[in-house]
Amino acid sequence: MPNIWPTLLALQEMEPPKGYTGGGIPKGIVIVGALILLYFLPSMLAHAGGKRRKWKITAVNVLLGWTVIGWIASMLMVWAYEAPAADDATV
Repeated sequence: MPNIWPTLLALQEMEPPKGYTGGGIPKGIVIVGALILLYFLPSMLAHAGGKRRKWKITAVNVLLGWTVIGWIASMLMVWAYEAPAADDATV
């Protein structure tokens, strides 16, 4: 079995290229932004889908969404069957 320790130690001692500042958007900002969008996903789907219960779904999502059960409940409310309104019914 070859001895790879000298190679690994040499890699640890390498310095970043000159002039590198680590630019770009910090990963933390991207992750926090993605988590905020995921948190409000049930509310966004309810409003985009034109659900009649969109404000109830938003209230459950905002108030209880921080618990996993509240988030799942608001997502189920989005997916649940919604009977057509009485004025939308066709005979």
